[in-house]
Amino acid sequence: MLLIHGNSSCKEVFSAQISALAGSGLSIVVPDLPGHGGSDNSTSPWSTYSFPGYAETLRSLMGALSYRAFHIIGWSLGGHIGVEMWARYQEVKSLIVCGTPPIRLNIDGVGEGFNWTPTTALAGRKRFGSDDTRRYVSAMMGRSLPNHHHLSRMAARTDGNARLWMVKNGLAGRGVDEAYAVSEIDRPIAVIQGASDPFIRIDYLRRLRFANLWTGAPVFIDAGHAAHWEAPSAFNPLMIEFLKHVSETKSCRWGHHGRDGRGIH
Repeated sequence: MLLIHGNSSCKEVFSAQISALAGSGLSIVVPDLPGHGGSDNSTSPWSTYSFPGYAETLRSLMGALSYRAFHIIGWSLGGHIGVEMWARYQEVKSLIVCGTPPIRLNIDGVGEGFNWTPTTALAGRKRFGSDDTRRYVSAMMGRSLPNHHHLSRMAARTDGNARLWMVKNGLAGRGVDEAYAVSEIDRPIAVIQGASDPFIRIDYLRRLRFANLWTGAPVFIDAGHAAHWEAPSAFNPLMIEFLKHVSETKSCRWGHHGRDGRGIH
């Protein structure tokens, strides 16, 4: 199980999911993305900080750990990386996205999937002042967090080039057409989404066509952008239910996914 965090965040945002998955029989891999948390900044930001760049890095990580098949949970930026990997790599057997509208990678596609606000614009800003950090983290996490909170400190620590180049590369179309991918690929995908997400156009998610969407529609819970963090008591049972659903298919069995109980941080 590969868990991929969001822009200017870190692996600890999945603490509630790690504990919930402990009895699943799945190994759990929870890295900090390049330029985030405890990981080094990229020496080639123009290529690494893109959906394909992150995807290749994470695929290499999973290969180095000898995982030949795995599931992904992706939140926000992590969901876009997850769609990239799910579309490109057969090793990815299923995908859960949260806070991620699958979009066409151009200006029009971004406008269809996202609400554009001054806070949304911070997603691509290279330099964060203390007020930028406070506003961005508050919007991402659904409530104000003090500057000394770990998630606030990790947002301030994030390589500004990671934000700058992620947005530049996305708008330049560097990556798969996400909207097309989810409409054509028949491997399982679930959308578990906060109903009051300030960043995402919920109407866009509702009308998007999927080839193999769990329950046939996005599942909405009472939360904002970080539904998994804000409302784990609602998110986690849905996560487990989806994974059990996936385990019943012929193409992916839980027991094939590596060494039980091993956590990578």
